[in-house]
Amino acid sequence: MTLNILFRRAFSDIKQNAGTQTVTTIVVTLSLLIFVFFSFLYFNLERFVGHFGRELGIVVYLKKDLAPDRIPAVFATLQKMEGVKSVTYVSPEEAYYRLESYLKDEVNILDGVEPGFLPPSFELEIDRALFQLTRIKELAEKIARWPEVDKVQYGQEWLHRLEAFSHLTKMVVAAGGVLLLLSAVFVVASTIKLTVYARQEELEILRLVGATNSFIQGPFLIEALLQGLIGSSLAVGIIYAMYTYTKPMLAGSQLLRGLDYQFLPYTFWAPVIGVTTLACIVGTLFSMRRFLKL
Repeated sequence: MTLNILFRRAFSDIKQNAGTQTVTTIVVTLSLLIFVFFSFLYFNLERFVGHFGRELGIVVYLKKDLAPDRIPAVFATLQKMEGVKSVTYVSPEEAYYRLESYLKDEVNILDGVEPGFLPPSFELEIDRALFQLTRIKELAEKIARWPEVDKVQYGQEWLHRLEAFSHLTKMVVAAGGVLLLLSAVFVVASTIKLTVYARQEELEILRLVGATNSFIQGPFLIEALLQGLIGSSLAVGIIYAMYTYTKPMLAGSQLLRGLDYQFLPYTFWAPVIGVTTLACIVGTLFSMRRFLKL
């Protein structure tokens, strides 16, 4: 029965202060919207790099005088290495034909060159390449020391740029998330505090007639819960609507064809909603306790 009374009082307050409550919820929505949007971009950036993982792979060039019976052993060793998703053997002949295809109109440069002049090689695709940049470098340095290996290439410039971009994006998403969450909590707590101030005489009377602290604070905590829950849910919903709208357009893009463009997983957005709602409640609770000296 007490819980029912608290909810009725909370909804009554919301009706009386509909304008303020709406503005507060919009601020929470906008704050979380920015964080969820950048998280969504970062999540699909990971998938994008995974789709073009060969760009971040490792190419292992074997010595030209390596005995052919040693190649299967090297292949098997590479396949067993941690973090290696797939290994592709490229024979000297296949490498030559690839070079011919790449040169196109300038293929006459290869006149008089035998197809076997290029060394045999292995192309390694790294699992979750964007988040294993350090691992790629370690693997390349380790493989380069093998006696069968002549040279190892792993797109050093790509790695350095992506590593810097990845770290910057992580920092922006993490720091932005914390700051935006704090701003949402501050707005909710401040709104509740203003409501408390406007009804201070009523609350003093409730305290004089024996109302408990829980009974006094209850409606305001329910309002904070609703503002945090609705605001964060709207932010996630808006990004999901954007995802639904843009997915067919991106599916027709030549660059992104075959990319598994997806929305943020449940394990991400559900905790975001939960943490935001809880933070609004806790922030309001501490704000009220200081203001009312409970």
